[in-house]
Amino acid sequence: MLIERMHCGLEESDVLALFDLIDQNVCLINMETKTVTCSHSLQKESYAKEQIHLDDWLDLFYVYDQFGIQHSLKHVTKQKTLYSKARLLFKDHHQWVRCAFKQLSHRRIVVAIDPLYQDEVSVPHHLPFNQDIQQTSAVKENSEETTLKTKNQTSTLDNPLDMNFGELHKQMKAITENFPHGLALINKKWELTYANPQMERMLGKDLQSHYKHKLWQLYPISEYYLFYRHYYMALEMEQPVTFDAYMQERKMYARITIYPTDDGFTIFIQDVTVRKKYLHALQEAEKRFSLLADNIKDVFWICDESFTKLIYVSPRFRDLFGLPLEERESDPLTWWEQIADAECYSYIREGYRKMSKENSQIEYRITTPQNEVKWIRTRGFPVQDGKEKYIVGISEDITEMKEKESFMRQSEQLSAITQMSAGIAHEIKNPLTALKGFMQLGTANPDLRESYNELLLSEVNRIESIVNDFMMLAKPSSSIQIEEVNIKQTIDYVIELYQSLISEKKITIDTSIACDDSAIQSDPNRFKQILINIIKNAIEAVECHGVIRVDVVCENGEALIKISDDGKGLSQEKLKRLGEPFFTTKKDGTGLGIMVTRKMVDDLGGTIQYSSEEGVGTSVAILFPIK
Repeated sequence: MLIERMHCGLEESDVLALFDLIDQNVCLINMETKTVTCSHSLQKESYAKEQIHLDDWLDLFYVYDQFGIQHSLKHVTKQKTLYSKARLLFKDHHQWVRCAFKQLSHRRIVVAIDPLYQDEVSVPHHLPFNQDIQQTSAVKENSEETTLKTKNQTSTLDNPLDMNFGELHKQMKAITENFPHGLALINKKWELTYANPQMERMLGKDLQSHYKHKLWQLYPISEYYLFYRHYYMALEMEQPVTFDAYMQERKMYARITIYPTDDGFTIFIQDVTVRKKYLHALQEAEKRFSLLADNIKDVFWICDESFTKLIYVSPRFRDLFGLPLEERESDPLTWWEQIADAECYSYIREGYRKMSKENSQIEYRITTPQNEVKWIRTRGFPVQDGKEKYIVGISEDITEMKEKESFMRQSEQLSAITQMSAGIAHEIKNPLTALKGFMQLGTANPDLRESYNELLLSEVNRIESIVNDFMMLAKPSSSIQIEEVNIKQTIDYVIELYQSLISEKKITIDTSIACDDSAIQSDPNRFKQILINIIKNAIEAVECHGVIRVDVVCENGEALIKISDDGKGLSQEKLKRLGEPFFTTKKDGTGLGIMVTRKMVDDLGGTIQYSSEEGVGTSVAILFPIK
């Protein structure tokens, strides 16, 4: 080609004159003045003028291809001719062209532009790159061009700085076309030169048809003043500027970043509408939580799993514990030792340890530095947040509740004492009245005294029975003597004890003991008295020819003794009152037997449960620990 035979001493006008003779599209670029002189042929076929600025000349090419041309301008040398393929904007169409770059003297570069044809049909500017390459590779080139292409490929392999512009173009296009955020290029004339598809989708406009239009023609300054102010700021500072704005037309929150460049500036737009909504919801939730935490008396707190780091504590901490928050933060593990009772240390420590594993609560008493005595209830539970584990809890003042509970217990005790006193007075008054009357009769009639002795002795025995029952209730559990007790032998003893009454009423007693070893650890006297009271009640409850069942089952370290009868049974109302002092269904009962029985069962670590149905019978289930 002629370009290969040019000498460095030619003037610009000489070079252009030579190419005009052969009617070839050629440009002469002065890299010092950034000006481009175009041949008459190129002026006629394109929008190029005789002399234009380098930036305007680059804008004649498709935006995707400008990078390759700039790269060739930067790396062309006198010894080597570089080639680049690009799409050029002719007056009536876009077309692929081959640009040959050759450096002359004084930082001048000559560029020869040859159209690439395939069946004389121009290649549309939007044609995918891989299809462009296939079409271009099908073009038949003359031998000189083939030789130059081979030479260029060889030099590219020899010099790693020379790149395969086709592959680079393909990669750059894939990146920009698939970039998840909006991307636009604005030149120094504030003209839109490129916008990726995501930018068009975000803005809802076909920006490709507005290339080379001024930015304010698309977006008036009066309506988008905030945007332009930041654009100017980035250009003046020559630094990237990022700002958030609400785009009313698109109903979208956008995060916009402007990057100034030598050729203008680049705009990145990211849709942050969802993020803004989440942030707003988070701020609202935080505001509501702060309002709640600041006005509630309880103390909310969040710690890490080991309780060594305090994540959050509500402002009410000082009001509740009387300590400054700084002490809580500086001593997260043992801060409570300053105010809690010493005997509660292990209990509190164990309670916090449980909170790190499960929902748990503790109640303890403190004395604040202001000498206020308070009861505190602290509840906490573990929370998993991704890989992190936290303990969330609440501490509340339950002093008033504890005082009410204490008052209620005192009231209940006083009520029970009053009721008990009235019952004792009533139960003892009856036999005393009888004793007094018969003694007065005996005084008036000495001869009749002996006939009243049996009756007097009966009334005295009744008074003794009442006193003994009360003594049993008052007997402390510390007097229990634990030893091995055989269940079967004790049951047989009690049945034998009442054998005469059983025979008299012709009662059938069925006994079933399902235990490998019927021995348990218990107090023999209390255990025997419990069985005596229950079996005696069953015998008295059944009619003649009645049936009583005694079943014993041992499993899971416990012994279940169930005594059932087929007597008259009790109504649900009477069943609920069983165990009340002096409530009885017997004609001559005191109502203390069941209460005493419950007390003894409780002393031995067992439980007792009554069930009854009127007309069917009554069943008593007692559960004792074997050891």
